[in-house]
Parts: sequence; C-alpha cells; structure tokens
Amino acid sequence: MKKPMFSVIIPTLNEEKFVGNLLASLVAQTQKDFEVIVVDGKSKDKTIQVVERYKVKLPSIRIVESEKKNTGAQRNLGASVAYGNWLVFVDADSTLFPYFFDRVSAYIHRNKARALTTRCRSDSELRGDALLALFSNMTVELSMKFRRPLAPGPLTIVHCRAHQAIRGYDEEYRNTEDVDYGRRLFDAGYPLHIIRETLYVWSLRRFRREGTLAIVQRFAITSLLVLITRKPQKFITGYDLGGALYTLKKTTRLSLVRKYEKKIRKLLYTFIS
Repeated sequence: MKKPMFSVIIPTLNEEKFVGNLLASLVAQTQKDFEVIVVDGKSKDKTIQVVERYKVKLPSIRIVESEKKNTGAQRNLGASVAYGNWLVFVDADSTLFPYFFDRVSAYIHRNKARALTTRCRSDSELRGDALLALFSNMTVELSMKFRRPLAPGPLTIVHCRAHQAIRGYDEEYRNTEDVDYGRRLFDAGYPLHIIRETLYVWSLRRFRREGTLAIVQRFAITSLLVLITRKPQKFITGYDLGGALYTLKKTTRLSLVRKYEKKIRKLLYTFIS
C-alpha cells in the first residue's frame, strides 16, 4: 500500500449522529492522499455501524478500539498506528471543506510549518453563531501574538515527528489537552501556523446544549489562566465527553444564565446592527 501523506485521526465516543457528516466530507475531498483512523472509546450507540458503512467509499478507513475514554489518549493511539507523515486530529462533529487537503498541502509545500490549523466557520447561519466562530478565530490569532499558541481541539495538523518529539498529548488532561499540546509544541520549536482561509466547520452543539454564556465564561477563565501561568487546568468541571449527550433533551431546570441568554443575544444583535 502506498504511504499516504495524511492520517486523519478521529476520536469517537457515542458519535453516531455526527461522525457520518465528517466521513461524508472526507469522501468528497478533491485530494485523496490520506487514510482515516477512527479511534473509538467503546461507544454504546451505533457509531461503529455508521463508520462501517463508509468502508467502500473510504477504503483506507480503519477502526481502532481504545480502552480509554479520553480524547488525548485516543489521539495518541491513532497516531501510533498511523502511516502518514502528517497527522490530522479532527473532532467527530467537525466537517472539512472539499478542497481541505489541496489547500493544506499547498501551504505545507510553501512554508516550513510542522504544526498548523485553519480558520473555521460555524455549523449554522445564525448571526450569533457566526460571531462565536469569529471569536474563536481571533482567540487562536491572539494566542500566537502572546506566545501562548492554542492547538484547536476541533482541528490540529502536525507532522508525525513533531508529535513524537513532544510524546504526543498528555493523557492526564481530560478536556484541555489541546491547550497543553499547543504550548508544548511551541516550547519544542514547532510554532503553530494558521492557514488564513476557512477550511472546516466547527460544531457548536455544546453551546446549544449548555448555553453560550456558560461555555464562554468557562473558557474565558481557562484562557486567562493560560495567559498568566502558561498551564491550563487539567480538568474543567461539567465538560462531558461524547456525542450522545447532545442528542438528548434536557430534563433539568434551566440556569439563570441559560434563561436570559436569548435576551442578552437580542441586545447584542441590536448593538452591532
């Protein structure tokens, strides 16, 4: 088998409602020089069945079972069995534009990047969601200006040797592993590059489920700690993993933040209009 340029590594945990969209976007790629590795944390839903359906359209796809339900550990496991020189770590609820690999390949050939990401857009046309995507893109840019580069969880592309040089993701981090990963890449001499073109779609399912203001507040505190101490929290309370959470209806009472979120958004729209 010809060695691919890219290995797409997708950690999954109960992602039957989302992973099919990502795999369909991989089928639609104009450049096919990649393999796909789905690292599943023993999903209880039909995630594996959904992935199996794509084996004809994506002949290079492999399914690896992880004993750990941990994003960093699953990414490391995927990297350990990858054949490609470049590792594309992408969340199961993200999707890639059809010309993703064309643009990434061109950038790599023009520059000496060993770690990179791209700009994103939101998964809806709502103005508030577009603002969140803009905020996310600006946050990554600012992190580089402050020499605290973030490696965005939804999409990070890194050369296999850079990944090996820092010994991969720190598996002690449950949900800020991407922040730690970007910091250690930078310290090892692999600064993050940004392709300033929108090449993937960022899912805002967590924002819809838990409330935009609650999520923004949580990550604002985390970002502030990174700017001050250069080290993120190893665990963010209430940050659950897995896709099944976002397919269920909430049964608990809405928090005050959630209750008034629509009113605050409406005021924000009025202010910027």
